Amino acid sequence: MSTNGKIMALLERQFPDQEAILWAVDIADNSGPRFTEDWLNTAAENLSCVSETVWQASDDSEGPNGETKLSQADAERLKRTLELLLNEEQRLRSLRPSRLDNLHESLLDEGRFFSQKAARPDYAHWSRLPKWTAAETVALLLDKDPHSVNARSLKPFRKSPFAKNFRRLLSIVNRAIELGEIPKGIERDKLKALCSRMTIDFPSTFENELLLPEGGEGLGGRPAPRDKPTLDRMILVMAVKHYGYDPHVLKNGRALKSILADLAAVGLEISPSSVRNNLRDAWNRIKLQPGLKGVFKKPISPAA
Repeated sequence: MSTNGKIMALLERQFPDQEAILWAVDIADNSGPRFTEDWLNTAAENLSCVSETVWQASDDSEGPNGETKLSQADAERLKRTLELLLNEEQRLRSLRPSRLDNLHESLLDEGRFFSQKAARPDYAHWSRLPKWTAAETVALLLDKDPHSVNARSLKPFRKSPFAKNFRRLLSIVNRAIELGEIPKGIERDKLKALCSRMTIDFPSTFENELLLPEGGEGLGGRPAPRDKPTLDRMILVMAVKHYGYDPHVLKNGRALKSILADLAAVGLEISPSSVRNNLRDAWNRIKLQPGLKGVFKKPISPAA
C-alpha cells in the first residue's frame, strides 16, 4: 500500500468522515489561506453538500445572497474540528517510513484472527494444567489461545507488531530455558516471579483468570483478592468518564493513547494490549447485567 493509502487508513480510524472533510478542505484551499473567514465558509458549504452527518452549523449560516456565512461560534467550532484532523494528518506525514509502517500494521492487527474473540484462551482448560510449554506460556501471557495463536500461525505476519512481540517473548523464554534459568515445563505458580526476572510484562488478566482461581490462594500463600471485579469496574467507569473510552466499540485508539500517556507521565509503563484487554474484560463481565445506565446502557436501535 502507498504511503498516502496508509495515512488515509490511519485517519479513518480516528475520523470516520475524513475523506469528505479532506475533500472539502482541498476545495477551500483554492479560496485562500487556511482558517480565514472565506476559507472556513467555503469548507462549511462543501461539507454540508457532502453529508449532514459530517458537520452542520448550529446558527443561521446563510448570507444575504444565499452564500454560506458562518457565525463566529460556528466558525470557531469548525476550525477546531478541522484542526484535529489536519494536525493528525501532518503528524503522520512527518513520521519515518518505518514508524508509519508499524502504525499501519498495528491497525491491520486489529482485524487479524489473533485479535478476534475466538482467539481468547479457554481459561477453565488452561488453569487446570500445572505446567505449560514456552509457546503456551507466551500465548497465554498475551491473552491468546495457544492452540490457535502460535509461531506457526503467526508466520505469515512478518511485519505485524503483535507477531513480532510474540516472537520476541518466545525467544526470551526459550533462551532462559536453554541457559537453565527456568525449567522446560514452566510451572504455573512460579510464572509471575519468572516474568519479573525476565522483565516481561505480566498482565493482570492472566493472573486473575489463570493464577488465582476463586477460593484459591494467591502467590506467596496470600488469599486471592475477591474485589478484583469491583476494581475493574471502577477503572472502566473512570476510562469512560475521563478518557472518552466507549465500551460499545472496538476502536478506542485515542482513549487508550491518553491512558498510556498519563501512566507514562507517572513512570508506569504498561503495554497497550494489557490496558485494552483489562478494559474489555471488565466490560464483558457487566455488559449483560440488567439496570445499566448512562454510557453503559446499550443504545436503542431505530427499529426498536
